[in-house]
Amino acid sequence: MNTVTSAVAQLDLHCPPPMTPAKSDRDMSPFVEKPHDVRENQIYRDALLAQPPEFFKGYCQGRIPDIFERMVLVERLVQATAAPQVFVNDTYRVQVRREPPIVQLSISRIDGEPCKDWRHFQQIKNELVGPEFEAVELFPAESRLVDMDNEYHLWVNTETGFRFPFGYGRRHVAGAPVIYRGRGGEEVPHSEGSPLLSDSSARALS
Repeated sequence: MNTVTSAVAQLDLHCPPPMTPAKSDRDMSPFVEKPHDVRENQIYRDALLAQPPEFFKGYCQGRIPDIFERMVLVERLVQATAAPQVFVNDTYRVQVRREPPIVQLSISRIDGEPCKDWRHFQQIKNELVGPEFEAVELFPAESRLVDMDNEYHLWVNTETGFRFPFGYGRRHVAGAPVIYRGRGGEEVPHSEGSPLLSDSSARALS
């Protein structure tokens, strides 16, 4: 083994393997920015105004607002949801609001169904904000809960090098679940094995 080959071998021993993206159930097409259509605001405004008075109790400390208060409230809601940027792909629609250093991503599926794959959220954050920025999804106190639709929100901190004071300290991504096939010499075919349920915390912290 020559000097160059030996040096490369030593580097392989000490360098972590290259990062590969976490696997998802299906790939998504790239996002493209959608031009803003003011008609969407009017559709949302009309839908809110058509709601019964009781709908607005959650915004008014439990009381039913009069018609003038409802009109003001509806306009505030419309303006609050009018995102400066909207991105779409074959699966998702994402509204992007920027209040440095925070970027808010409001994510919904185009078909209106619930979002079930957190890996898609990771991919959306990576593509629209950046792979080395961290985001959180908040489960709020009931007193400030907003639940209008199958819409999900990520808040991304874009300060360089920022890390939340919780979470795992290093990367650990499995390419596929570990399949248990039985004892040595008694293995069943791979397709008949069972995925092992494991504690990812233990692996990430070890």
